Amino acid sequence: MKKLGPIIAVITLVCFSIAAWQPSFAGTWRDDFEDKDTREWEIFNIDRKVEKWWIDDGEAVGEIFLPGFMSLWITGELSWKNYSVSCRAKLVEDKDEPPTIGLTLHDRGEEDSRYLFFIDYIFGTVRIVKAVQDDWGIITYLFDAEIDTWYQLTATIYEDGTLEFKIDDEIFTAVDEDLLKGGQAGLVVADGRAHFDDFEITGDNVPDGGPGKPRPVEPQAKLATTWGKIKKME
Repeated sequence: MKKLGPIIAVITLVCFSIAAWQPSFAGTWRDDFEDKDTREWEIFNIDRKVEKWWIDDGEAVGEIFLPGFMSLWITGELSWKNYSVSCRAKLVEDKDEPPTIGLTLHDRGEEDSRYLFFIDYIFGTVRIVKAVQDDWGIITYLFDAEIDTWYQLTATIYEDGTLEFKIDDEIFTAVDEDLLKGGQAGLVVADGRAHFDDFEITGDNVPDGGPGKPRPVEPQAKLATTWGKIKKME
């Protein structure tokens, strides 16, 4: 299994504040993990000696058994792009290394390219990452997360290059002027064990489907967005 490795070079990601933009989405793929069927999911570059994903009591569980590794559990199609991914997530155990949990979007496993949206528990940060083979661009924000606490995560890639990561009511953004091609989406855990639930992918070319049950539609008010304060790029 490859370690999703060190940062070799840092790309320029421009962070900024804008008013909330409500895109018009066509379809939603859901998995609420109420059954134990994981056939629509796969572990990227699986190494059973260090990682495992399974369903437990209606929640997806991802675990790394050895420190220093990251595991990706992905679903969807390579053709999907400019979509939004949301789920509930919590870290329940660390492995004596800085643990992270999050989401992967536009994931093209065999080409080793993806966007990663992380909560980093030890350093008190969140990160938006453009990962292309061994060339990682990363931008970091202050965010204090607590172990064994559920967070609502939403990551979105917009057509104009905006990358948005929302954790509960806090929103962090960056811009990539050279967007990666579309790809799959999924869940990420590094150096720990985490639980995930109520997973959704929503986008213009994402069909309605998945094993999850549709949720009742609730009206959404248009609100101004408050952006999180940003730290300088590491």
